[in-house]
Order: sequence, then structure tokens, then C-alpha cells
Amino acid sequence: MPSKTPRSLTNFCRDVLPQIHKETKGRRVLDTVVAVQESDCWNSFDRFKDTTRTLVREYGEGGAQTEVFEMPTGGRIGSGRWIIHEAADVRSATLDIVQPVRKRVLDYRDNPWHIIQWGTSTPKGGLDGELIIVDTKEALERIGPGQLNGKFVLTSLDPRNLINGLAERGATVVISDRKITNNPQATAWSKFGWGGIPIENAAIKMVGFVLSANEGKKLRKLHEQHVSLKLHAKVDIRKYAGSHDVVSGIIQGGDDPQDEVWAIAHSMEPGAIDNASGVAVTVEIARVIESLIASGQLPRPRRSIRLVNAYECYGFFGYLENVSRFQTPIAGVCIDTVGSKPEVCGGLLNWRSTIPMSAGFVDRVGDALIRSTLRIDNAGYRRVLGPFFSTADTLVGDPKYGFPCPWLTTHYQKD
Repeated sequence: MPSKTPRSLTNFCRDVLPQIHKETKGRRVLDTVVAVQESDCWNSFDRFKDTTRTLVREYGEGGAQTEVFEMPTGGRIGSGRWIIHEAADVRSATLDIVQPVRKRVLDYRDNPWHIIQWGTSTPKGGLDGELIIVDTKEALERIGPGQLNGKFVLTSLDPRNLINGLAERGATVVISDRKITNNPQATAWSKFGWGGIPIENAAIKMVGFVLSANEGKKLRKLHEQHVSLKLHAKVDIRKYAGSHDVVSGIIQGGDDPQDEVWAIAHSMEPGAIDNASGVAVTVEIARVIESLIASGQLPRPRRSIRLVNAYECYGFFGYLENVSRFQTPIAGVCIDTVGSKPEVCGGLLNWRSTIPMSAGFVDRVGDALIRSTLRIDNAGYRRVLGPFFSTADTLVGDPKYGFPCPWLTTHYQKD
């Protein structure tokens, strides 16, 4: 790799980036975050279809072409393909203390994060059970098979790591009140797995709830006061063989339309930061570049820019596996969790490199763009370059698919 920045990249940073910065509207990006999160926050596939409509509208109004690829759920699980087990629509969920006092603990309609994703329904009339507190794996291991039959287990641990152990001991409901660092009133986004309960536990049917640490503290105090609490859970989740969407906003290139550069951002995630912020950035890219082209300030790019929003790897890999292309994308970037304020993320704007065996030129380009952008306008961030970090967010850079794809984020921390 050359030691100096190529002249074309230097010219781009000097001449084009200031135009892009001037055209970018922060309030507009935040409005898009709100619009996306308004439907994604429910973690329900029927509402994900609302997100699709939002994105198609936003990309279209921004001047980009749009494509929607419908990815079926269900199919042959364990085939090695990226398949979500089943679609799930969450209709309602409540949890109440019924003895020796009566008190509503949570309602999904008030806060959709109260439900653990990929949990199951209760019978139509609900479930009743005694509350048991289990806060360590060691405590769970000391409980014998069947000894939690019909019990509701409250735990400060991540329920995703407990589902097998709880099921073996007969628990029917798990309630997590795990802490969010420096934010005890926050409800943790929780799931039993990625794209469904993991295949080794796929037969397990578990009802799952989430409370904030503060809400959990109140429930624990009641349990301590009364020694025994009886709870009633009622959950209505419809599971079916449905679909999820891959939405593309396309800035058409002037040369071969198959010659593409990608920016990907995960939709169908419930958080404003993770990842409505990344999705909103891809929409703003389309608006800004198409606007500059329309005004004559920028020529149409030689290569097409495809801005892709989908359900993690189940969307991106599934799309690449199922859509025939003459050639793979030249390069891409994963824009994931970029909305953290400096005081939340320590001011760290991270560029995590693409997988080592893929083409490293993208890291050189990304470094130059970030440095130049922060010189134009720095709201309290500093760029941090780091080696590849393997998560479900970054695996799309796997050379199996043939294009390098680093990760831009305010999320990554050393610990």
C-alpha cells in the first residue's frame, strides 16, 4: 500500500466532503431516526413491514431508486443458509402480581422492550407461578431437574445464556432485570438468540420478560417483604412462516449498473442508537448525494452506491445468497450504532478494519474520510482505528462474499 494518500482521495476530501457536509441536515437525520424507531421498537414482524414502507418513502423522496427483496422465514433449519426460523408478531403481553397483593408489573404496550425477542406465548388464559430469584449460574446449577416446574424465575443475568438450564429444570417464565451501566432505569434489549432460538435449543418454548434494574429492585423488595409472590403472565405472540425485507436505496452509477459500492445498516432492531441511527445515515447519504447531483454540484458517480437495510446477517447474507449478480460489490462499510453522544461513548468514533484476508484499501479510504470530516466539524469525537472485530455486525466482510466491509461505530469499547 502506498505511504501517501492518493491524489484523487486527497482532492475528494478537499473539494467534495465540504459540499456533502454543507448539504447534510442533522435535524433531518434525527427525524429519520424517530420514523424508523417508531416501528422497529416493537420487535414485531408486522411492524417491520411499516419500517419497509418508511424506508421506501424516505429513499424515494430523497431521489434514490428503491428495491425491496422479500426474504422468506422458515425453511430448512440447519441447512447452513441464513434462515430466520419463523416470523413473530407480538400482539400483547402483561405481567401481574396476583398474591398476596395485586400489582401490574409490566405491559408491552407501554414499553415493547419488556418482551424478550423469540419468546413464546402463554395459553389463552395465561400462566400462574411462584416467583423464584436466581442470580448466578452456580445457584442455577444447584437446582435439580424439574425443581423449577411452573416457576417464574427472576434473574439479573442475560437470559439468552440461561434458557437451556431453565428449561431443563422446568421453569416456564424468565424475567430479567440485568443492569445497563450508568442507566438503571433502562430496559435492556434482550433476545433468546439471533434469528430465533439457537438450533441446539430450538425445541424450547420459554416466556420471557425484561425489567429495568430499578423495576427489578421494586419486585425484589416485594418478594422480600412477602416471602412468596404469585405472578400471572399473559402473552400473545403469533408465529408463522412469513418474511422479512431487504430494502435498498440506490444511487445509480453512470457506468455498468452492476458495478456497486455498498453501505449497510441493520434495520429491524429496536434501538434509536442500535440501529435506527445507522439506517438514518444511509438514508441521508442518498438524499445528500442525489441532491448534489440534481443541482449540478456533483457528477453522477461512475459506480452505483447501494444503501442496504436488513435484519443483520439473516438479511445481508440471505440477500447475497439468493440474488444473482454478475459481480460482487467492490467494497462496503457497515454503519452500525453511530448515534451515541460523546459523553456516552467516550468520544470514540471507531473504524474497525475489514477482515484481514480481504482488500485493505477500504481502511485507508475510511481513515482519510474520517480525519477530513472531523477537521470540518468535530462535535466532540476522535477517530479510533482498530483491527477487525468479529461480531454478527461485521461478518458480511467474509471473503466468501468477495468484498471488504469495515465497521463504523460509536459502540465498540475495549471492555
